[in-house]
Amino acid sequence: MTETEQTETGFKQVHVALVVLFSILTLGVYLAYWFLSRRHAIREYEGSGYIPFKWWAVFLVLLSLSFLYKFIGPIFLTPYGVALFDSIDMIFSYYFLGILYYSVFRLKTIIEDAYEEKLFASWLLVLFHVWYIQYKLNRLGDVDINEKALAPQMAK
Repeated sequence: MTETEQTETGFKQVHVALVVLFSILTLGVYLAYWFLSRRHAIREYEGSGYIPFKWWAVFLVLLSLSFLYKFIGPIFLTPYGVALFDSIDMIFSYYFLGILYYSVFRLKTIIEDAYEEKLFASWLLVLFHVWYIQYKLNRLGDVDINEKALAPQMAK
């Protein structure tokens, strides 16, 4: 399963271990990319502005700058500058968590409304956010593919 493989659901299928690995290695930058790269598939389901993609674009930039700061910031800044940037980074981190959980639960609602059944456990969304959604989307894609593969055999 590659990142470019798409299913009938319209979402890319990505191995969950890769999503976890990319999220950790990029210190959260991949989470913003994940939402932005699936923007078209999400809009096909919802039709309205449920998920704030403009804010995800802003956070992609802010997270990227924060990622760079973590590695090169203390080299160029005085202790006062490091303390200032650390406090700003902390504030943006809380806003990031807010938009992450808002978007994850909006996406949960969008997908469950489209399939007209409860697919997600809320407590797993709180713990595993995008990772859990990607896992469920992969499973939904596998079901759609398997149903299409079995349909000609069932007709016989």
